[in-house]
Amino acid sequence: MRFSDPRAFAARSIEAHGVALAGGTTSVLDSRVLRAWRRSGAAGISPDQEHPTRVLSRDQITDAREITPLRHIAADVVSSVSDTSAAGRHLVVLTDSRGCLLWRSGSAQVLRRADSIAFAEGADWSERGIGTNGISLALETGALTHATAGEHYVRAHHGWTCTASPIRDARGSIVGVLDVSHPLRYSTAETASLVRCGARLAETLLAARSGEDGDPAANPVTEIRLLGWKPSLTRADGSTIALTPRRAELLALLASREAWTARALAEALYGDPSATTTVRGEVRRLRQLTGLSIDSQPYSLAPHERRCVDFLSVEHPDELLPDSEIPAINDLRYGI
Repeated sequence: MRFSDPRAFAARSIEAHGVALAGGTTSVLDSRVLRAWRRSGAAGISPDQEHPTRVLSRDQITDAREITPLRHIAADVVSSVSDTSAAGRHLVVLTDSRGCLLWRSGSAQVLRRADSIAFAEGADWSERGIGTNGISLALETGALTHATAGEHYVRAHHGWTCTASPIRDARGSIVGVLDVSHPLRYSTAETASLVRCGARLAETLLAARSGEDGDPAANPVTEIRLLGWKPSLTRADGSTIALTPRRAELLALLASREAWTARALAEALYGDPSATTTVRGEVRRLRQLTGLSIDSQPYSLAPHERRCVDFLSVEHPDELLPDSEIPAINDLRYGI
């Protein structure tokens, strides 16, 4: 009925939505959807919510794109599935592994409709961000899923139908979600085939790129040397990467705490909390040079990489970057 009679399915699912959220019972909807609704409510999401709880700024979107492995293939995948013609009826979106929407494409008309529900770049469409939807269900189940009309937790989404599939890397880890959404009246079973093909293309391109570049997991960073005069990183194969003084200072600061805001890093590095754009550029270049798993929003070094940092394992790191004169590094040297 989801595809054979979408209007009837929508009416039944929206009625079931009202019954379930009023505390009643319904057998119309999949039990996975009902469990997802309970989690959405427990996370503080309101069925009447209009916008996600988190929307990234333009700079944060750039950062998020930099750290996802989808960055190299996103344009090819989105363009292969999208329809940007004036008659285009569907919207294609690509998210990162946390459900944050990073790329989208569609006709001008569909994009305007999507804007009305904040289905836009930077929006958090995870379950905790905006309640149950196609993207959140794909992340939860690890399989291709649908969310049609009343299956969405938020009422503002009841005019849409969404089909989403996780995208996995060569190791089987979910690195993002491909979603095709369109207004309810355009529901068609063919959307599932389109999404499957798009996800398969993404995984094929990821595998090919991994073969060209080498698998980073097979050659991880084993040591981060910041004590002494020659800061560097060492990988499992014995290769080393020298660090400039500024990048070494940035890495030392990232290692010293579990998380940093861009403003805090800007103040520590430059004595100017407004220099966030400069900080973001430095973090981006450090990622590109080293391949380190530096997360954003806030900035943090992966725990397994923090364990490789030499000055964190000594009682008195007074030899930490002896050339550095910034107060934050001096504080780390002497435990202030």
